Order: sequence, then C-alpha cells, then structure tokens
Amino acid sequence: MKLPRRQFLKLSGTAGLAGFAGVTSARGTDQAESLRLFGDVAVSGALEVSTQGNYAYVATGDGLSVVDWTTPGRPNVVGTMTASAPAGGILDAKVDGDLAALASNGGPGITLVDVSDPTTPTEYGFVDVGHHIHNVFLHEGYAYLTVNESGSGPFSEARTTIVDVSDPTAPTTVGAYRLKDDFPGYAAGGVNPCHDIYVQDDVLYQAFWDAGVVVADVSDPTDPQTITQFGAAPMADTPVGDSFPTERYLTAPGNAHYVQPSPDGSLVYVGAETFPDGFVSNPDNDDYGGIRVFDVSNPASPMELARIDPPNVDAFRTSHNFDVTANRLHASWYDGGVTVHDVSDPANPETLSGYHADGSSFWGAQAARGFTVASDIGGGLVFLHEDTGQQRPPAFEGTARPTTPGIR
Repeated sequence: MKLPRRQFLKLSGTAGLAGFAGVTSARGTDQAESLRLFGDVAVSGALEVSTQGNYAYVATGDGLSVVDWTTPGRPNVVGTMTASAPAGGILDAKVDGDLAALASNGGPGITLVDVSDPTTPTEYGFVDVGHHIHNVFLHEGYAYLTVNESGSGPFSEARTTIVDVSDPTAPTTVGAYRLKDDFPGYAAGGVNPCHDIYVQDDVLYQAFWDAGVVVADVSDPTDPQTITQFGAAPMADTPVGDSFPTERYLTAPGNAHYVQPSPDGSLVYVGAETFPDGFVSNPDNDDYGGIRVFDVSNPASPMELARIDPPNVDAFRTSHNFDVTANRLHASWYDGGVTVHDVSDPANPETLSGYHADGSSFWGAQAARGFTVASDIGGGLVFLHEDTGQQRPPAFEGTARPTTPGIR
C-alpha cells in the first residue's frame, strides 16, 4: 500500500467508520419482484447507459442513442449517431455537460460527441491512443481511458490514460497512471487489467481485476499519485507463465470489475464479475460475484465492511455495473435482474427491492429522478420505481444475453 506524496485531505478528512468489525452480507436478497416497470423504450444494441437530467445516453455497439425521458412513462429515442471508423465495439458511453465520450472496445480510442442538442448528437472526432478502450470516464474537462497493453506479459502495461478534452476539437493526452510504477508485482501478475474507472473530487478509482482497487490523486492530471490500494486477490502478483489461466481469470477470488465511491468519498463499492468454478462444465455452481463495501476514511488502512450478494434467482447473475447515492445502491446482475439496496448503514446493507424478467439481461443501472434506469442488453431501457408501475417484463426483447464467460 502506498500513501499519497501530496497533502491529501479529501478522504481522510471525512467522518470515519471505525468500529465496524467483520464482513456481513446484504439481507433480503430474495426480494426479486418488488421493483415495478414504470416505462420502457426499445434501443437497438443497448449496452451501458448514463443519465443526465431528462436524457439517457446509451452505448449501442456502433454508436450512441439518446432517450428523452422527461415523462418516464413515455420515454422516446430522440437522437442517434453511428461513430466513424476506426471506432467499433462501443460498449460504454459517458456524458458530462455538452460532451459525450464513446469507448471503442474494438477500436484504438474514444469518439467525442457534441450533445449540446441531444436530438442531434454530432461527432467531433476520434481520439486515437493506439489501443482498444473498454471504458471511459469524463470529469471536469478530462477523459480517463482504460488501456491494457501487453509488453513483458499480459496486461503488463495496464494503465489509465488521461486526455484533456476541454477543447474537444483538439484533444491532447496529458498523463497516465501506470500500475507498474507503484505496483510492479501486480503488473507482472498477468491477470490485472484496468477494467473500469470512476473520478470524483480529483480522485481516480481504478478497478484492476485481481489487483483490486487502486486510488490515485489526479488533482494534477499530468502527474497522478497513488493514495491507496485494497481488495487484491491472494495470487494477484503471481506471474501467469506461458499459458494464460482462463479459469483463474474468470473465477473467484478477485475480478474487481466496477468501482464507485460514495458521494462523500468515505466508502468505495467494488463489484466482482465472477463466474462459477468450471462454468462451462458445471454451470450449476453458484459462485457468482457480488459487491463489496470498503471503508476508506483512513486511506492507510482500508477495511472491508460488507458484501452484497447476487439476487436469489435461478439465473446467470454475476455483478455488473451499478450506481451509488448517499443511502442507496442500484445494481445490475445480467440475467439476475436489477436490485436496489439501502446502504445508509454500510456495514449492514439491506436489499429493498428487485426486478427480474425472463428474457432480460441487464448491463447497467443508474439512479436518477427517483427511478432506477437500467439497460437491457441489446433491447432497450427500463425505468423502474419501487412504488408505482407494473410488474411485467419490458415490451422489447434483448438480443445479447451472455451465454458463456467473457469479460464485459
């Protein structure tokens, strides 16, 4: 663990949660049918969703769709665009103000899009960083990109690349956080890609798969500095050798897939995309990944408080993407559906409600305007509410439900 070289107050200045002991699991995970469908809209190729105001921005594989949900019961697709080459395999879309960024999992960078008029998203251009980008995050004029090149071994050049996009017509790469700089053992381990990232209050949270989470100070984006690291799997720094260990890569422990802090930064939630041992040969093993809650109020000593388990439904249900507010966590679980959890007591999270529909598989869930906005893979968006709506599946059908292990 490495402490910051700069004076750092954002995390350590928050109210501590010391005194919580042990790790508990969320209660009530069998409440699978209590979220109600308030509205739905078909979005061809739907993958990740980001919300801003009355609009939802959806990655569609080849570009972006914009949904106006001013009236949640009657959402409409009001804008679409197809990204120009060399973009491709767009799994992730993020928005900040009038700018959207699309991550190309099948292309060497990101596409920047003008969404000042959401009905007419217009491409600024492509930022080529020479490697596919699984996820992107926008924060105060900078784009943060997951980059996973192999030099001396698999993922040995895992990093977050930082691009100044304050002028989206002239983006410039200004810095990078490299796992190997402060954690060379993890970089050499071969199972530690930078899978997803989140930025809040000049703090960068990075999910490095089996290496867990690495938190960095990016108040100077040209010179990121390590704050802390936690949640690594026991063998994360053991080199994989000549043969890539697919089983080890996909199964527990480890697999830090998505990360997000609480609004005050005192907690960090870490989701594991974990598949059952021997998934292909033994799909009935229920060792699916959940969401762990860490107290980071003292960056020198992060402490795991609890684990939120997958919903108790008979389906493919490992953790995927989620969203955190001051007292709620909204989570997607692929075929397992969508759940909402009370995290006002972070050491004892409680499942409040859930939505599960046969034929649906959920990529992401966002909290917005009192609703849970979730993306049904390949099909569209659902707008869920705990009190108002119907207990029915969406009117559209998804087209890309996961049937075998894969890093998504």
